Amino acid sequence: MLELTALLKAHGVRNIVISPGSRHYAFTRTFEADQDFTLHSVVDERSAAFFALGLIQATGAPAATICTSGTAALNYGSALAEANAQNLPLVAITTDRLPEFLGQMEDQMVDQRGLFGGSVRYTAELRPITNERDRWYCNRVINEALIAANERGGGPVHLNVPIESHSGVSFTVPRLPPVRVITRHRLEDGAPDWSSLARRLAGRRVLLVWGQGPRPSEHTRAALARFVAAFDATVIADHLANLDTDARVGNPLAFLRVANAHPGLGPEVVVTVGGNLVYKDELKGFLNRSTHEHWRVDPDGAVADPFRSLTDVIACRPEEFLERLAAANDAPSAGRGYADRMLKASGSITPPPSEHGEMAAIGRLMAALPPASSLHIANSAPIRMAQLHPLDPSIDVFSNRGVNGIDGCLSTAIGYAAATDKPSFVIIGDLTFFYDMNSLGIRNLPHNLRILLLNNGGGAVMHMPLPASYSPVAGRHVSAEHALTARGWVESLGIEYSQADTSESTAAGIEWLTDPSSRDARVLEVFSDKLTDVAQLKGYYASLTGGGARPTLYFRIRRLGGKVLRRFGLR
Repeated sequence: MLELTALLKAHGVRNIVISPGSRHYAFTRTFEADQDFTLHSVVDERSAAFFALGLIQATGAPAATICTSGTAALNYGSALAEANAQNLPLVAITTDRLPEFLGQMEDQMVDQRGLFGGSVRYTAELRPITNERDRWYCNRVINEALIAANERGGGPVHLNVPIESHSGVSFTVPRLPPVRVITRHRLEDGAPDWSSLARRLAGRRVLLVWGQGPRPSEHTRAALARFVAAFDATVIADHLANLDTDARVGNPLAFLRVANAHPGLGPEVVVTVGGNLVYKDELKGFLNRSTHEHWRVDPDGAVADPFRSLTDVIACRPEEFLERLAAANDAPSAGRGYADRMLKASGSITPPPSEHGEMAAIGRLMAALPPASSLHIANSAPIRMAQLHPLDPSIDVFSNRGVNGIDGCLSTAIGYAAATDKPSFVIIGDLTFFYDMNSLGIRNLPHNLRILLLNNGGGAVMHMPLPASYSPVAGRHVSAEHALTARGWVESLGIEYSQADTSESTAAGIEWLTDPSSRDARVLEVFSDKLTDVAQLKGYYASLTGGGARPTLYFRIRRLGGKVLRRFGLR
C-alpha cells in the first residue's frame, strides 16, 4: 500500500478518483492523510473512470481511479478503451481478493487478472508484501506500469491489488517510506539530459558489464575507450561479449569469487549493455555487498532488473550512450584509480589446473584455436569452464545462452559453419551431444566443422550443487550416467573420428583437430570422469579463496576404472 502510494506520487499522479467500498479502505485513509493528492468521490465506477479522463485532459497529467473488488472493476472497461484510443494516462487501480479464493464461492469476486486485455498498455498483478522479494517485485511492476502510462504519448494501465483482509488495519507510519523510482529514457520522447547523467557518474566507481552479443564495431570500441577514460570505468565481460579492450577484467568467473577480498572494489554505478552473462550468479554475489545504481542500456528499453537495483533504463544503442556521456562529462579527469585496482586484482588470479579432465581439455583447445576462427560453446559445464581460459580476441564466440538449454547447440553450430568458410569449432558435453546427435546426419555437413566432444559419462554440472555424500549415487536419476561413446555413430556417417583419455593423448588429439590442412569434418572425443571433473572445478574455486581440494581416492579409482573399461572396449 505505502509502496504504491509513494510511487504514484513519484511518477506525477496527483488526482485520484475514489469510488465507495471497504476493500480499498486502507488506500483511501492513506490518500486522505497526504496533502499532495487531490481526491474526488464518484459513486459509479464507470462514471468515475470517465471523470478521470476529463481530469487528464484538463491537467495534462496522469490520474488514478480506485475501486473495490468484483463487478466494480468491470465498469472501468469502457473508459480504459477510450483512454487507450486517446493516449490518456489513466491508472486504474482495482483491489481484489487473494487469487487462491477464485472459484471458492467467495463474495464479490471475479477473475480480475488481465481483466482489460488490449485496452491497457500494461497490467501489473501485485501481491501482499511479506518479504523483501515481494517488495522488490511490487516495486518493479508498479514502476513498469507507471512508466508505460507516461511515455510514448501516454496511455492507460491496470494495477490489480489482491488484499487478504481490509479489517484491523493499523495506521502507525507517520510518512511515506523512500522507494526506488525507475526512470526510462527514450530518445523519441526527448533526449535524456546527458549532462545530468554524466554528473551522476563523475567521481564514482563505475562498472560497465558487457553481455553476450556480436563483435562490437570499431566505432563502438572507440566510444567505449573515451567513456572509460572519462569516468575511470572498468569493463567486465565473458567470452560471449566478443569484446576486445584493455579495460576488461580478465577471467570474470574466477575474479568475482575473490573480488570481495579486495577492499574498495564494489561499484557505485553498474551500467549493463548486451545480452546474457555466464557469470550472472557470481556478479550478483559481488554486487550484493555494495549499494549501487543499475543503469540498463539497450534499444529495447525493457525493465530488466536482475540485480534488484535498477534505477535507469536508457533506450538507445550502446555506442550512442557511451559517446554522449563521454562528451557531456565536464568534470576533471578521474585518473585510473578504480580501474587500476580492479585490473590489478583480476591479474592475480591463478590459472586452472592442467591435469587431465574436462577443464584442461577445453583450455588446450582454446589455446590452439587458429586466429579469426569461430567457437561455439554448448551449455552446461563447458560454457562455464571455457570462461576460465584466455582466448585470442580475433575468435568469434557463440552460445545458445538466451534460455540456456542443451537442445540444438550442435545444430546451431552446424548451421553457422554451413554459412562460412572460416574454421568452426564446437565444444560440447556428452549429454548435449547425444541429445542433438541427429544433426550430424544433415546433408552436406560442412567440411570446416571441428567438434571437441567431452565425454565424462553424464551431466557433470548437475553434481555442482549436490552434497558430496550424494554424488556417488546421483548418476541414475540426476546426471543421467552412461557408458556410451559417439564413435560408432560418427564413423557410420563418414566423419573423421579420434579419441583421447590422458593428457598426452588429448594434446595429440587437439593438434589433430586443429590441423589446418584437413578438408573434412572431424570429431575428437575426450573421455574423463564426471565426479573427478566436478572435484577439479570445486577444488579450483576453493583455491582462489585460499582453500584447496584434491580429488578423493574414490574419484581417482573411478577415473582409473574408466580408462581400463575403454582399453578393453567396454565403454
